[in-house]
Amino acid sequence: MPRSQEISIDLRVLIFTVALSLLAGIGFGLVPALRVWRPNLTDALKEGGRSVAGSRGRAQNAFVVIEIATALVLLVGAGLMIRTLAALWSVDPGFVAHNALSFEIAMQPDLGSDPTHIRAELRKIHDAVRNQPGVVSASVLAGALPMHGDSEVPVWKEGEPKPATAAESKWTLFYGAEADYLTAMGIHLLSGRFISEADSEHSPEVVVVDDYFAHKYFAGENPIGKRINVGMLDLKPEIIGVVGHVKQWGLDNDATAKVQAQIYVPCTQIPDRFMPLVGNGISMVVRTAKDPGAQIPSVRKALASNNAQQVVYGAETLEEVIAGSLAARQFSMVLLGTFAALAVVLSSIGIYGVISYLVGKRIQEIGTRIALGAQRGDVVRLILGRGFALTMTGVGSGSVLALILSRQMKKIIYGVSPSDPATFAAVGLLLITIALLACYVPARRAMRVDPMIALRCE
Repeated sequence: MPRSQEISIDLRVLIFTVALSLLAGIGFGLVPALRVWRPNLTDALKEGGRSVAGSRGRAQNAFVVIEIATALVLLVGAGLMIRTLAALWSVDPGFVAHNALSFEIAMQPDLGSDPTHIRAELRKIHDAVRNQPGVVSASVLAGALPMHGDSEVPVWKEGEPKPATAAESKWTLFYGAEADYLTAMGIHLLSGRFISEADSEHSPEVVVVDDYFAHKYFAGENPIGKRINVGMLDLKPEIIGVVGHVKQWGLDNDATAKVQAQIYVPCTQIPDRFMPLVGNGISMVVRTAKDPGAQIPSVRKALASNNAQQVVYGAETLEEVIAGSLAARQFSMVLLGTFAALAVVLSSIGIYGVISYLVGKRIQEIGTRIALGAQRGDVVRLILGRGFALTMTGVGSGSVLALILSRQMKKIIYGVSPSDPATFAAVGLLLITIALLACYVPARRAMRVDPMIALRCE
């Protein structure tokens, strides 16, 4: 649940809710009280206690229909969110989240500004983590973490003029990575090669691009062997490989983001004047043989032994990273699901109460029917039929309302239509089943009516 630490009971909301509950109880209690206070004896004697008063029965039926319709609307909303989360969890994020861990490292304050010293410290950090038991691969990362942060730089192809303004520039996400980053993240290599340990500050500048970058800026061409200019960093690296695209902006929003292209540059090839910025703090991705969460204490210990001033923070598994990107939708699903469950309970109680009241008022009629030869099954069908009619009225009106209101969910649902037939059908069948079960208890009671006792009551 996002920002759960900020959730608390607000006194004003509590007072308002209590006051509203009391007013609702008093208001709805006044209606039957007034009817008792001013009884119509003539009508009461005519009815003889045999049937439900027309206006009262209509009001009860209306409340039940409203409850069922409300429950259906809320269940449809919850169902659409469940379908959305199921669709999102099946989306390929572009990396393998299982058994992978990410965290950030605050470097020691006295690291200095010497690029050589900073690069040496980065290598020490990598070795300290990589050599831990249970660690399969590890990589330092300068730039945005997967689904966290933003590191955009302008680029243009070799031979093209430098864009005069930012609006004219081609933009890409920048990642400063190490040789093990490909395996640590589980990213697919599509062609060429990835960064190697030989790609250092002393070797020619190289870059790896993702397939989105290749299709967008080298459409119909093989980008490997071509050179690009990386603005801000003043790099002119050669493209040595193409990897799969990582959904940096989330499983659902990545396709609509303005900047989707991605490039990977060796950490050690980041220009000297930018190395002090790298030394202020870096990220790391680690792939483990077993539970990555259990690896955090040993990673902290290893880095502390390397330098006690280095602080590890923001540690989370990549599965938690993905779950965090879906937190808002999960919260909406839980909220709608909770309200839907309450609405189903209320509608079930409502239809049970109405049918029970109906059975109580029609005891003599039911006894007479049985005395005249009606079968017990006929009585059950009679009672269930009344409940089924109310349920279908509520389901029908609720479906129309849900079709209208679900269109407001377009921005928060994914991979499913607001008028998804499967969701509407499943919710309708669920409500009908629950309502008929609620009707079955009074129907069984009606079936067991003794006609002799019922006729004596006359």
